[in-house]
Amino acid sequence: MDRTKLSSESNRFIEKLRLYLFSQGIEQSDIEEAADNLAQKLYEMEQNNESIKQITDKSPQEYLDELKEEVNKKKNTSVSWLIPYILIGAIIFMVFGDVLRGVLYGEIVAYSLFRILSTIVIGLLFIIGSVFAVRYTSKTQLSVSKEYIILAIPAVVGMLLFVAAYFMDGYVETSLVTIQFLGNMILLGIVTAAAVLMSVWAKTWILPVILIAWNFPPMILENTPLGVDMQAFLSIILTFLIVGVYIYLEFQKDQQ
Repeated sequence: MDRTKLSSESNRFIEKLRLYLFSQGIEQSDIEEAADNLAQKLYEMEQNNESIKQITDKSPQEYLDELKEEVNKKKNTSVSWLIPYILIGAIIFMVFGDVLRGVLYGEIVAYSLFRILSTIVIGLLFIIGSVFAVRYTSKTQLSVSKEYIILAIPAVVGMLLFVAAYFMDGYVETSLVTIQFLGNMILLGIVTAAAVLMSVWAKTWILPVILIAWNFPPMILENTPLGVDMQAFLSIILTFLIVGVYIYLEFQKDQQ
């Protein structure tokens, strides 16, 4: 931007920042980018009659440290919302199809006590692991790839534990908790509302789209004269197609 529009105080601080970054061995292109971003910020503050002394009274090092802290907070916030979204989303995904069939076809839904308790325990372990991962990455200087690997560990471990619990459920004998038609209707309403509210909160509709794509194609195809193998094949195609179209539309929206 045209820095002649800035006050002399703002320009002095920008030059101090440029000199500091140069002394730290930062590349010229990165220095100019940082200077332009700061100039834009100071210009907006001056136009809004905000005091620029909250920036210019600091040393360049103090300003950069504060900027880094703000970035880390935003990063932690953006990562933190994934923890409940993934956990609750996984539980909704496991329950939605069962209770939907219970409502549409009058089927009795039953879950073993082992499955219920294992879901609760694994969920708690996932939350604890995710919190530790977020705290560790926020306090440790790591590359972006290492950060993502560390943050992905609780999700991968949680997924493996869920799969293990699912298969062990058939070998561990515990009492069953049955849900009748009315219970299915109530539970379907709860999980549907939870999926919608979470999507509004997270500003992404991927969970409802996956629930629709995973559950409705098989139910629709069951009422056709197609063979079981063809139904399964078309169901997979439709599932990937629905999710793929949603992701494509979201990508197009982000590009605009």
